[in-house]
Amino acid sequence: MSSAIGNAQGVNLNTADPGRLDAVGGLGHDRVQRIIDNRPFDSWNDLKNVEGFGGTLVDDLKDAGATLGH
Repeated sequence: MSSAIGNAQGVNLNTADPGRLDAVGGLGHDRVQRIIDNRPFDSWNDLKNVEGFGGTLVDDLKDAGATLGH
């Protein structure tokens, strides 16, 4: 199965600027803004609690190489 998320290798969701988050692909402006508005994330479960970020999307982000900087 193919992920709708682009390359997120090395992208720290807690520190990446909006342009870098948008460059990941598949997030869109609204989700990028929600990431920024709800930082910091101590765990992937924190991200799952944000509107628009279900378990599949969070798993896709992890599989694409995103990190939380821990």
